[in-house]
Amino acid sequence: MRLSYFVVDRSGQLRRGSRRLVEALWHGDCTAAEMGVPIDETLRLITVLSDEDLIPIVVYFIRLDIEDGAITEDSRVDAFEAMTARKRRRYDDVAAQRQFIGWPADWQTQLAVALDVPASDLNKLGVGGPLLLADLWGVPLEKVLSYFEEATDK
Repeated sequence: MRLSYFVVDRSGQLRRGSRRLVEALWHGDCTAAEMGVPIDETLRLITVLSDEDLIPIVVYFIRLDIEDGAITEDSRVDAFEAMTARKRRRYDDVAAQRQFIGWPADWQTQLAVALDVPASDLNKLGVGGPLLLADLWGVPLEKVLSYFEEATDK
């Protein structure tokens, strides 16, 4: 299972994010500025899980507020709530809907070009992603990725 991160910069362009730096930011071990992608007060992060042939399996969206270079605790809570809240339909919750606001209108085209796949391959979308699941489950990120790999092999 391959994990790729993309950050939306302040001009609305998707930029590939360093896995090491994105995960360090999530864990509070670096600042948003250290990622090398110019953003404002919101980190818009796309996480793509791809198979060994680099075909996307699922694309996750998450918006996190940044203050003093760090992810705010309130936005973490909002992100967890967006992933776990269940209403009548999956994304009826306000926290989940917030996660889909403010993305570039052409995100799908930009991501398809970056991944060198047809845009139609980007059809499974979600909120959150493996970083949040690892925290929720209290397991290492690699364990979450193993889970996804096992689930897609079946």
